[in-house]
Amino acid sequence: MSKAKSPHKNQAAVELGRLGGLKGGPARANKLSVERRSEIARTAAAVRWSANKQNRGESMPPVTWTKPRLPRSAALLTAQGSPMPFLRFTKERYNFDHTTWFRNTMFANANWTSVPGTRARECATINVDVTILGQRLGVRALTIDYDPDRAVNHSAPTVHLHYDTAIEGVLRSTSVAGRRAVMTANGNSYSLVIT
Repeated sequence: MSKAKSPHKNQAAVELGRLGGLKGGPARANKLSVERRSEIARTAAAVRWSANKQNRGESMPPVTWTKPRLPRSAALLTAQGSPMPFLRFTKERYNFDHTTWFRNTMFANANWTSVPGTRARECATINVDVTILGQRLGVRALTIDYDPDRAVNHSAPTVHLHYDTAIEGVLRSTSVAGRRAVMTANGNSYSLVIT
């Protein structure tokens, strides 16, 4: 027969734990750079603001990310490097943690599911209205995936948007290397425009 736990906590232990927390929190914060503390505060504020807006039934403002120049690999050109049939969401010149921002902010409304057999990888299908050099391909059901392990060694982009066959066909017949790509998220609506 197992021994029943006492419903009463040891008050001295509680106070000791609280004292450690009061010291440890500021000590950890002091070890962070000003930039990192600011980034944590901005992220926390965004999460609180988002939760408050959603709780009140209000819509979130659109979120936009711009890649000024698509690399040859993302444009499916093979002259230098291997072609990548996906768009990698890179930090560019934005002031956020690119390893988590895309998963938790831009694509927060996606229906993410865990990928079996992986540690923390997730994927989702989103509907993206795609326009490439003025040619509208319409709304495409595209896969995005998030893998935090990509950033472990080289701070690589953790979120990829995979092209479908229609997009690959246009990219293989029209060079978009060096072109500008703009991804916009507006609730559950997404658009990708390459100009």
